[in-house]
Amino acid sequence: MKTWQLYIDGKWVDAQDHRTYSVPNPATEEEIAQVPDASVADIDRAVAAARRAFDTGPWSNTPLEERVALLDRIADIIERRKDEFRDALVAAHGAEFVTHTQQLESPIRLIRNYAEIARRFPFEEMLPLVEQPLPSGSNLVSSLLVRQPVGVCALIPTWNFPLWVTSQKFAPALAAGCTMVVKPSPWGPIIDLMIAEVVEEAGLPPGVLNVVSGQAPEIGPALVEDPRIDMVSFTGSNATGMRIMEGVAKNLTRVHFELGGKSALIVLDDYDLDAAVPSASSPAFFHAGQGCAMTTRVLVQRSRHDELVSKMAAFVENAVKIGNPSDPSVLLGPVIRPERRGAIEEYIASANEQGADLATGGGRPAELDRGWFVEPTIFGNVRSDMRVAQEEIFGPVVSVIPFEDEDDAIRIANDSNYGLFGGILSNDTQRAIGMARRLRTGGVTINSAINSFQKPSGGFKHSGIGRENGRFGLEEYTELQVVMWPN
Repeated sequence: MKTWQLYIDGKWVDAQDHRTYSVPNPATEEEIAQVPDASVADIDRAVAAARRAFDTGPWSNTPLEERVALLDRIADIIERRKDEFRDALVAAHGAEFVTHTQQLESPIRLIRNYAEIARRFPFEEMLPLVEQPLPSGSNLVSSLLVRQPVGVCALIPTWNFPLWVTSQKFAPALAAGCTMVVKPSPWGPIIDLMIAEVVEEAGLPPGVLNVVSGQAPEIGPALVEDPRIDMVSFTGSNATGMRIMEGVAKNLTRVHFELGGKSALIVLDDYDLDAAVPSASSPAFFHAGQGCAMTTRVLVQRSRHDELVSKMAAFVENAVKIGNPSDPSVLLGPVIRPERRGAIEEYIASANEQGADLATGGGRPAELDRGWFVEPTIFGNVRSDMRVAQEEIFGPVVSVIPFEDEDDAIRIANDSNYGLFGGILSNDTQRAIGMARRLRTGGVTINSAINSFQKPSGGFKHSGIGRENGRFGLEEYTELQVVMWPN
């Protein structure tokens, strides 16, 4: 079992009061590591290092080619250490092998992609000449648009897809020339500490990237409310996002949020139900439903509702193997902590109480007496006003909601405080595109098409502020400056 340290100013150091806490394996409940339990004093040390590295260090003035070359080295090192990262994802996060494209392969590609985007990104560009009378007598003004690094960033990733989410933040921040403090979720610090090992080996200057783990409730506010922080990028619940927004208001600190989701998948009447079943059922088993963009509401025409629910229930009962994700054949692993399992079970109870039809699941697997497992659960005849249709469950629970016609489907899909993602299954692409444009969500997939690298990722309404991925993610870490002179 490894005991980790904090990574501050290019050094591995203990928390100031030497406190640590245990990280368990969610499938076995066994301790797998001890990680530092930082205090406000440790946050102060990390912010000071990042501020110093930005203000007086060389990183923001490092030539672009050197910055992107370092991103390539980071990707190379993660690629070389891929088996170590895979083992950590399985042991600490319950990441089933079926998720490893998104958990492991995609982050490596994402980092490389940001290096390529940065090489083409217009950090400086001339704007068109304009006529403007000047005291000097000239009437032409030249303007240079400069995209400056935003500064010192507080990066707060979540625990469900840790390498992917942290890479979405640190890669564009480094490409832009920012420095940063990474504060992992208390439930998922190991991957972020491994990233610190990687950037150290890659040759990142001291203080540019710092990682401070901890579970004390006061360290998050200490980080985001520090006036030396120029930007906060947070991925997690909308309730926490609101608290961060309140905290940063006194400093007018810039924010980027990717928050919760309650995404809807609309199954149109021209689409084969057997073909729809895997996509419709996937939030009931893919990473135990622990994903903010998962389509946990399935909308289907009322005349086909019962048939789809029956097919979905049969699919998860017969095709979804539950167990320890160290077994490559397992599709459904545990949820991350017992607190999460308890919350998920409360939602299941509420659906039963409110009159939804339990088609399958709803309990704990009898054969697994260790680990925090929940059966893949599907409810039919869910109404849009039920808690399971409105609130983010973050567990293996899918609600199937009947609709009357296309307008009704759009109304139900948009009946949510969230607006992160959505999906449509149809054989008529133009029909589906027309419906997609009526959905109030940041992204819509038609027939499960996904572009993880170039598309802007983020949401409407309570699902967030700003975007990640592609050039849009790099723009989040820049400030616009214009320099003007008489021509």
